[in-house]
Amino acid sequence: MRTILYLFIFIGLLFTRFISNAQVITYPPPSGLTTSPDFSVKVNNKPIWTESIGNGGMENLNVANYSASGKQIITVTTSSAIKKYAILPKSRNIIGHVNGRSLTFTISGPQKLYIEVDGLPHLAIFSNPLEKDVPKAQDKNLIFYGPGSVHTEKEIDLQSNQTIYIAGGAVVNANIRGRNLQNVKIIGRGILNGNVRISGTTNLEVNGIFIRSTSGWCNTLTDCHHTLYKNVKVFSYKTVWGIDGIDPVSCKDFTIDDCFIRTRDDCISIKSILNHGRDTSKDINTDSITIKNCVLMGWSHADGVTMGFELQGGYAQNVLVKNCDILSSRGQGRTGGHSAFSIVCDGPSIVRNIRFEDIRVENAIEYKNMELIVTEGRRYGTAGAGQINGVYLKNIHWANAGKPFVIAGIPTNFVENVTFDHCYLAGKLITSMNDAQFETEFAKGIKFIP
Repeated sequence: MRTILYLFIFIGLLFTRFISNAQVITYPPPSGLTTSPDFSVKVNNKPIWTESIGNGGMENLNVANYSASGKQIITVTTSSAIKKYAILPKSRNIIGHVNGRSLTFTISGPQKLYIEVDGLPHLAIFSNPLEKDVPKAQDKNLIFYGPGSVHTEKEIDLQSNQTIYIAGGAVVNANIRGRNLQNVKIIGRGILNGNVRISGTTNLEVNGIFIRSTSGWCNTLTDCHHTLYKNVKVFSYKTVWGIDGIDPVSCKDFTIDDCFIRTRDDCISIKSILNHGRDTSKDINTDSITIKNCVLMGWSHADGVTMGFELQGGYAQNVLVKNCDILSSRGQGRTGGHSAFSIVCDGPSIVRNIRFEDIRVENAIEYKNMELIVTEGRRYGTAGAGQINGVYLKNIHWANAGKPFVIAGIPTNFVENVTFDHCYLAGKLITSMNDAQFETEFAKGIKFIP
């Protein structure tokens, strides 16, 4: 009996130490926003305000947003008894424990999770890393939006060497614009109800904020150099078409890292375009784009990651997509349906040296697992056809064996040199076209390793 008592004391001490080593920062609920009627969330016994946002019903998204360090015990309590649940991405291998209306699980550090419970609107949990070097309201070249308040602006005109800081618990209702800038930041843990359109800019950082409730492309970055999107959350829901998540357009040295995106159009779309207000005398090439460590959900008419459609000139090259989870892809489109990730070269760009690596594609794929196509170049423009030459796919895991892989060019412009290196479909290694549903036309140089 004494041994059992000592064991419980020891476990209690371990739990106390476990909790004390973690830090959890919560944010006040801004006025006017809707508290979720379906979910409440606690992290290490600290309540996290949980919001409900969206068009109603299953289109809504519940969001628990906080910052933390170390291990976290998360308890999600629902409005009714839990019968079935999923903690996504599945690659995290998180095991939950259900007790009536509560689901409890543990994570080792900051990450982005997506929870599905019975027939309830889904829950996103944003466990952000702790902020470093938080600016003060009186700092120079700073636009500061404090916590717990809603700030409405007609438009924010970003200037060179300026920082916009949106604190956790703050909401900014505004679009952000900038042109021909240097050394600018949009950072914080708060909410931007609006979109970001910046062009001709060098050294841009967008870090930590939650962008949503936007019309038009949520983030349009045109002719930008040395850009970082880090720990950004994007949720678009107001319309169906034309509300992509993040669109690098004719950009160079552009990194998207550790972002969560659920959009009704493409989550990330890499383009080269001659319009959108850019200086057409400048270099239209798209070069050195990296997308890594992201969780992507194409909700309505959306790919997880796509290059195109608008590839209207120059090179689109040196693109790396690595260590991402694609939770879903849905909806019809101009090529017969969306895919988990794709290259749709609809224009005269030369697409080359593209690499997809360590990607997990979950089962919720409506039309296609993958698509690499060259069109006649007339679907979004009039400039003619382009080329795709050199796509390398390594360690990709597709869960849905019932969806096709489309690789198709046109008679004058083949899709060339596509390599599958240790890729898997429903757990089975793909060693030839016989191992999956391949739909190929005007394609050559398709290889499989091993």
